Amino acid sequence: MPSRTIAAIATPPGAGGVALVRVSGGGASAIVRRLTDLKTLEPNTIKPCRFFRAGGREKLDRGLLAFFRAPHSYTGEDTAEFNCHGSPYLAQEILAEILQAGARLAAPGEFTKRAFLAGKLDLTQAEAVAEMLNAGSELQLKLALKHLDGDVAGAVRALRQDMLKTLAELEAALDYPEEIADPPPDKIAARLEAAQKTIDRLLADSKQGLCLQAGAVVVLAGRTNTGKSSLFNALLKYERAIVTELPGTTRDALEADLALNGARIKLVDTAGLRQTDDRLENLGIARSRAYLQSADLILFLLDAAAGITAEDKKILELIQNKNHLVVLNKADLPPAPNILDGLKISARTGAGLAELAKKILEKLGLQNIDLQQNIYIGSLRQQEKLWRAKTQLEKTASGLKTAEYLDLLAVGLKNIVLALGEITGEETSEEILAEIFQNFCVGK
Repeated sequence: MPSRTIAAIATPPGAGGVALVRVSGGGASAIVRRLTDLKTLEPNTIKPCRFFRAGGREKLDRGLLAFFRAPHSYTGEDTAEFNCHGSPYLAQEILAEILQAGARLAAPGEFTKRAFLAGKLDLTQAEAVAEMLNAGSELQLKLALKHLDGDVAGAVRALRQDMLKTLAELEAALDYPEEIADPPPDKIAARLEAAQKTIDRLLADSKQGLCLQAGAVVVLAGRTNTGKSSLFNALLKYERAIVTELPGTTRDALEADLALNGARIKLVDTAGLRQTDDRLENLGIARSRAYLQSADLILFLLDAAAGITAEDKKILELIQNKNHLVVLNKADLPPAPNILDGLKISARTGAGLAELAKKILEKLGLQNIDLQQNIYIGSLRQQEKLWRAKTQLEKTASGLKTAEYLDLLAVGLKNIVLALGEITGEETSEEILAEIFQNFCVGK
């Protein structure tokens, strides 16, 4: 456990009603006594007080001091929180005095890292803290709360415990062959098969989990003047993109967040794809093509009244192997005879937009999210460890078919246990911790 006392501003930049400066470590209580007029520090209390500079009794502010005695705190250490008025300058001054009094500036995520090291959180819960901070929709928030409550950790620990039990039986038989009989292969096979089914289910649901957590990217694509910007505004329900009858009005991609049935969607309006000598427009078209490569879903817009053109056919060829949905815009006008099958809408009147929202969720696999019954892993790191465990499970199951399977099984089971332990933190390293906490904010 790190011994030095750390401090950081825990509230976002900018002025507000209140700013919070957090201190954690063995020196927290001494710093509080030096910088406040509190005579006693009662654990787990919030008290009004005055804040002073460290070098004298010059008053900085009147506020509230929350104090938590180890181990009953977020980090498991003595922790103090200076609640001052929300001036960014004042918060910086209080932090400077705390640092002068003996603390050091916290690294990104260091408070949560100390909570993990103190056993207050496992690694899946630590990652859930970051998910909570970044939640931008109802489903993202609910998913982060489920992870913080330990749904992923519980499933992974149960798996790991089964594998540890099997490994213990194997190693006992290897160490004491004359006293302990080999475990029955059918019993081990049943355990491996059950573990395989659990991992397969977790990996299958993780596709939706990753999409929920990161926010799906939905790109509006098509030739000029098919109504992409009009649909962009209609879905957002406010005027974000400029709409005119002039071809090539949209010169660059526009992004905006959209919530559909609680799911967070990054909606992208792209420049119309066409041949042009306009250098600036060509730059926008190049960016549009890049968005098509990374999109989770492409809404391919056609002008239902104008019919399909040679340009439309070229775009359709470009996205044929991508997850896409053909959308027939301007369905409020008489249809052209040569139009493709697709979802009929009118961005101008709003007709068909409710059905379009349902189809978007369906194409993204987000139409039937059940947080009560399913576990949706939203971390690429956790997913990668599960894939490693799955690969080792398959190799271990193959070892059952050989004459001398015990040695092979023991090695394979150890690798499975290691991979699962790295998800929750029973097995960890500085590299894993650095990967997890490097993207945290400083005050968390």
